[in-house]
Amino acid sequence: MANGMTGLYVGSSGLRSAQTALNTTAHNLANVNVKGYTRQQVALSSAEYFKIGQTITQDKSYGVGVDTLAIRRVRDDLIDAAYRQENGRLGYYSTQYDAVVEIESLFGELNGVTFEDSLKDLKNAINELSCEPESTIKRSALIQMSTTFIDRAGSIYKGLKDYQTTLNTKVSNTVDRINELGETISSLNKKITQVELSGERANDLRDQRDKALDELSAYAKVTYQETDNKTLLVTLEGFSFVTSFGVNKMGTEDIDGTGLLRPVWEAFNNRAVFNDFEEITAINNNDIGELKGLLLARGNTTADYTDVPVRPEAKDYAGGDTDPQYLADYAQYEKDAEYYNKYIEPSVILSTMAGFDKLVNGIVTSLNDILCPQTTYDSATKLTYTDNNGNTKEIPGCEEITNADGSKTYRYKVLDKEKSSVGMDDNETMGTELFSRKNTERYIKINVNGEDMYVFNTQNQFGSDSDYTLGNIEVNPTAAQHKELIPLSKKNDGGEDMDKAMELLEAWNVKFAAISPSKYAKEDFMSFYDSVVANVATTGEVLKGMVNTQSSMADGYDSQRMMTESVSSEEELQNMIKYQQAYNAASRYINVIDQMLEHIVTRLGS
Repeated sequence: MANGMTGLYVGSSGLRSAQTALNTTAHNLANVNVKGYTRQQVALSSAEYFKIGQTITQDKSYGVGVDTLAIRRVRDDLIDAAYRQENGRLGYYSTQYDAVVEIESLFGELNGVTFEDSLKDLKNAINELSCEPESTIKRSALIQMSTTFIDRAGSIYKGLKDYQTTLNTKVSNTVDRINELGETISSLNKKITQVELSGERANDLRDQRDKALDELSAYAKVTYQETDNKTLLVTLEGFSFVTSFGVNKMGTEDIDGTGLLRPVWEAFNNRAVFNDFEEITAINNNDIGELKGLLLARGNTTADYTDVPVRPEAKDYAGGDTDPQYLADYAQYEKDAEYYNKYIEPSVILSTMAGFDKLVNGIVTSLNDILCPQTTYDSATKLTYTDNNGNTKEIPGCEEITNADGSKTYRYKVLDKEKSSVGMDDNETMGTELFSRKNTERYIKINVNGEDMYVFNTQNQFGSDSDYTLGNIEVNPTAAQHKELIPLSKKNDGGEDMDKAMELLEAWNVKFAAISPSKYAKEDFMSFYDSVVANVATTGEVLKGMVNTQSSMADGYDSQRMMTESVSSEEELQNMIKYQQAYNAASRYINVIDQMLEHIVTRLGS
């Protein structure tokens, strides 16, 4: 033996290494059920060799035992990266699928009480009325079914808006959580750097940092890299999020007074986190993150029937497809269609809002226009009326037409008294609509050249524009209280107007609109509703398939991680026995060396 104490060095190194391995194994066993914990492993190697001589063929050397190189985590960075990407895609599609399920529940498609029942009941009430237009019972049934129809439609539309508000709150909460995770990673960066620059390995702190990064990957697209000083730099949606100096926090700002929030980067002059004009596809690898999914499902505005553009038809113009007005209207249609395709159609909530409101508006305006047929009246000057306070005001809603000589013509919609039926009352009242706008009279009555004229009114009593949109529609209180005023009788006590009643029924067979710019064919009320529901269902099936696919992929990668990273109690118990035996062997070896040295010293002393 080149050095009498070398044997003790060998034994003590084995003792220390076995003790370290036992401690590591015990630590693994203690954390066997801790989520996010990564199994740790002791890396051993031969200690340094000392040269004591040399022969012709080799060096003469001896070792001094074993060294513990590191206590490392058993983790695969490539699998981590793959899991985080698929986890982000899962978050993106899951939020949108949840929105579809919520919409289906609002329409009653999941519990059997569908809105379609309200449509059928209203149609049946009109069918019954068409047989006896002046029947008080049949008119009462019409009012009742109309009320149910509007209440149910209003409830659905309100539910859509409320869910949009819920998603808006989720956007705010998600932004807050993203910032919290950024602060967590930044704080752990400092602790890890402090520990590891001292020569130790901060494995448990790294586990916490990876766990935070896993959760962050579900909310937005992340990329990351570790610097030489052990700091993890995180980029979120292409922007520096966690840096060496801290966190560039995400904030929110209001979208043009809508009450909806848009995520922005506070550190980058409130620059929007997401590009509204970006096409989101798997090919572009940007269909990632729950936050983006929430924003897409929610939309950036509210929608109604006016957001569904109506394609002009050349046959409705005097000059056909070369008519200047047709060309102008078609150009406007293309702009509206582009807006719809970019901002309305991608959002399951907005597209449903717009389509559903289009349906209700179509039913309401069609029935009203049959009961209160309209024509146009051209005036060289703007028409005025006197309000209840004696003030003279212009009647709103006229269309200004510039004539060839530069003069103006003001075109108004007015009640077509020639085609209008009357009520059953002694005054033979005209112009009583079935559905009205809240706080808005359908007509402003004026006298022109000694004759009463009913001019269509576009403003409510508060002076704001009023339209037949959900939330602003109600069953006309006048018609509900005085059913005899519903205009289904002929003038001059001519009896029941059967033709008008049949026209109400036939309205259900008229193809009034297409559900979206991508659909050329117009549909009647019932098929239009079917298309609204079918679009939601189809979108749901596609999203459900994507959610299932992404769940399988994310779970698959997570399973691979668990096979590598998770603690197996059986394996660790085997390691415990192995390192106990190694510890005992090193201990016995030291005892033998100790006895040998004692024997040598004793013999030399004697």
